[in-house]
Amino acid sequence: MAGYPAEFSWDSLTERRIHRAALIIEAQNGKSVAFDGAEFVLLPAPPEGRSMRALSHDGALLLLTASTGNGVGVRVLATGETRWFDSPDPDFEHDRHAAFSPDGTVVAVLTGDEGAEPNLAVVSLLDPATGERQRVWSAVGAASFECGVCWSPDGRLVAVTYLTWDEENDDDALSTTVIEAETGRELASYPITTIASATSASWASDHQLLYREEYDDLNRRFVADPRAGTVRATPELTGRVWGAVGARHLQELADHEDPTAEASEFYTTDLDGQDRRPLFTYRPRVNADLIHLAPGVIADAVDG
Repeated sequence: MAGYPAEFSWDSLTERRIHRAALIIEAQNGKSVAFDGAEFVLLPAPPEGRSMRALSHDGALLLLTASTGNGVGVRVLATGETRWFDSPDPDFEHDRHAAFSPDGTVVAVLTGDEGAEPNLAVVSLLDPATGERQRVWSAVGAASFECGVCWSPDGRLVAVTYLTWDEENDDDALSTTVIEAETGRELASYPITTIASATSASWASDHQLLYREEYDDLNRRFVADPRAGTVRATPELTGRVWGAVGARHLQELADHEDPTAEASEFYTTDLDGQDRRPLFTYRPRVNADLIHLAPGVIADAVDG
């Protein structure tokens, strides 16, 4: 991976603002580390009560949501300046996830509308220049932090994972639907499945969506073509899968791979878990809580 150091130590990192990020890792030590194209740095924490949700395609902007669900913020990494857009109805409409379109002109927002009867999961398109929103899709259900929303690389499709009711198991379940961004028309639904919630990287290509089945005992991913209606399962994968960088999985060394490892290792594989290539390593070992990827920046850095 061009430009990435082979290894770094948490103790060697400095905290500073950056102009853009290829990726941000929110680690279980409460710190966030970002790669800015030259080195890894500690990223200043967002304001209290705000959570990171997604990077823009070019890595210059970061989307935030509030713990209360009231609104979406667009943060300029270089300055920390944040423009905030409140929910249309803060008492009942709670924004949980947001993702930039590949060209950066639109933000897809996943909202839970608790004012509707029954409650709805809603996808709206937000204009970050004006703050105007337009609902394009809704379904009976809810939006939680385990859910997610992600654009296809060509900007034509949006995959959304939302919370619904599983009649067979008499319990809440996550399910995924693919819609046309312009019209909101549903192209495909995949019950009891989930996309990667925070990476903005659930698409391997314009027509290949990657998702996980909720009750699958194997660490597999399913490769679906929503237009063609085809789905295939990958072989069982080894590491913890965070998302897709082009047609490759981004994975983290899992506890079952090496429970005694003293470093956290990240690597990529092809979609079938083969052709493993080291990405970077840091010490001491601290697992990631969330990873956010800037598709345009990190794809340029990953060979293959």
